[in-house]
Amino acid sequence: MMVPIKVAVSAGKGGVGKTTIACGIASVLAAQGDRVLLIDLDPQSNAAWGLGADPTQPGTAELLLGDNPIPIQISDNLWVLPGGPGLKGHEVMRLDPEALADAIAAFDYAAVIFDCPPGWDHLERLGLVAADTALVVVDAHPFAIQGAARVIETLSARRQKQRQGAQRWALVMSRVDLRRTLDKDLEAALIAMFTDIDRLLIKQDVALSLATTERIPIVKASPNCRGIIDLQKIVGWLRNG
Repeated sequence: MMVPIKVAVSAGKGGVGKTTIACGIASVLAAQGDRVLLIDLDPQSNAAWGLGADPTQPGTAELLLGDNPIPIQISDNLWVLPGGPGLKGHEVMRLDPEALADAIAAFDYAAVIFDCPPGWDHLERLGLVAADTALVVVDAHPFAIQGAARVIETLSARRQKQRQGAQRWALVMSRVDLRRTLDKDLEAALIAMFTDIDRLLIKQDVALSLATTERIPIVKASPNCRGIIDLQKIVGWLRNG
């Protein structure tokens, strides 16, 4: 039996395109024939909304609290569990960091994507611990780079202590436009800070953002856009771990 891909998509700062990338990766994997579940860990439920699901339906919070919510099917191979305000409850906040890993142990998907929200350390940790791989999304803003460093520090500390969680990770440079000075300097800044960490690239592509706004998986919304090529390269990195 093939070992499933379990990837946490995280960022230390909001507004860097993390959810768009999580939805895009899920869409590409599903289009390649994998059964994919996207687990939305955001109290705002942006990933579920962006894929066209009803974000108010039972989802991740209920799963974490011992219920069996039914994932919402988006396409032939793509399902999502919505986030929502229940994730802000005290019961969820008190959960063991391995609670999500335990809750999905019996799931039958070839890939599970965790969309981790910035600013909610306990929710982010649930995703990072349940994953075997992490993608840390960053743009050229100094706060985004600082946030990425915090996520990588968390990942490194868990691996050093041989704790459950992602053992492999890469930086995803998001919405890069090399006509902008800060974007041209981004990779050099990341190399200086994170010498041995792989760097992946998502170039600026309005089609990716529009797909989320229009609530359609990117592979259906704009199957020939340049963003698809970048997403496919990231999926290739995930498969070759």
